[in-house]
Amino acid sequence: MGPATSEASVSAAQLVGDWDALRELEDEWRSVAQARGNAFLTPEWLYAWRRHYGDKAEPAVVEARDRHRGSIGWMPMTLSGKRRLRSLRFAGANLADYLHPLAESADSDAELAAAFGARLGNQLTGWRILVLDNVDAQAEWLSSLLEAAPMRLVAVTTRRTELPYAVLPGSWDDYLASRSRNFRSEVGRKLRRLEREHEVRFRLTTDSAELPRDLDTFFRLHDTRWENRGGSSSGTRRVRAFHRDFSTGALKRGWLRLWTMELDGEPAAAWYGWRVGRRYSYYLAGFEPHWAHASVGFLLLAHTVRAAIEEGAAEYDLLLGAEAYKRRFATHSRPIETVLLTRAGDPLRLFLHGEGALRSGYRRLPPRVRDRLRSFVAAAGRRLPSARSR
Repeated sequence: MGPATSEASVSAAQLVGDWDALRELEDEWRSVAQARGNAFLTPEWLYAWRRHYGDKAEPAVVEARDRHRGSIGWMPMTLSGKRRLRSLRFAGANLADYLHPLAESADSDAELAAAFGARLGNQLTGWRILVLDNVDAQAEWLSSLLEAAPMRLVAVTTRRTELPYAVLPGSWDDYLASRSRNFRSEVGRKLRRLEREHEVRFRLTTDSAELPRDLDTFFRLHDTRWENRGGSSSGTRRVRAFHRDFSTGALKRGWLRLWTMELDGEPAAAWYGWRVGRRYSYYLAGFEPHWAHASVGFLLLAHTVRAAIEEGAAEYDLLLGAEAYKRRFATHSRPIETVLLTRAGDPLRLFLHGEGALRSGYRRLPPRVRDRLRSFVAAAGRRLPSARSR
């Protein structure tokens, strides 16, 4: 969809640049985010992020409306960074796995993105780089944004990956029938063996009084899983504080899904995610290594898929990363990428293009050259917004 069609259907668009003003949109905003099934675009995610990461960020939210349909939606962006490298970025992007315009339906994303793009350099000023983290590589709204911008923008893709997901059928038996014979056998055989030898319980956190303790258990199991792999990117004190904050709000809204698998009354594995709208999403997990032989992580993941089906969810989202264990559960995958946009005449584009070229040829370089190059890119990269600045 091109900008001419998009802008013609937008009767009014305004910049919301004040945190207090966003509160007035909160109920409508939440309703749209729930309809899209995206926790990363909810007010709860936004405000938890602001409390722990966004103290120096300014809201730069474009709201678009249509005289017949009412609200089309919002581009929930923030403006932050030093004066020479001010960036526009989705709010909470450093912790989010999938982002897009917050329109009432995916069909309206392009017109919303065009309304946003048309205001770059007009209402939206003071930025040097526009960062679109983890967006659908095949989405039409990206080209609509570029075409509607009053200046020529240069796009550089810095990272590509996948979002595996499963379209859920009406029953667990139907889901199992769609999996391999080995998968079906492993789920049944390993669970039956555990149940013969131990008391097995899958427990969902539903009481706010239990939430702090259950989060402590989850973080401990997550750390234990990753301690021999260099540690988790979600292991910092600040990211833990963020998730405690967000999960409190998510529990109140009925979104939180924090599962603990207990063997003989002791935690063996934990799973952290949510159900927003009709999408059940897996964010992080952990397990005790001494139970690895029993595949407790695999069995807990299978249990959450079954729980999602029994709740009536339409989709089980395995979120960022294309690890082999995720592909075993997925039926589809979304290609996603992080895109950096700069003005065509900005010298910054040369660095962005150069970094991309260096990354593509990095492995072919001698070890000593790679070490020097890594130090240079790391020093330069610290000046740019990171996709995982947790």
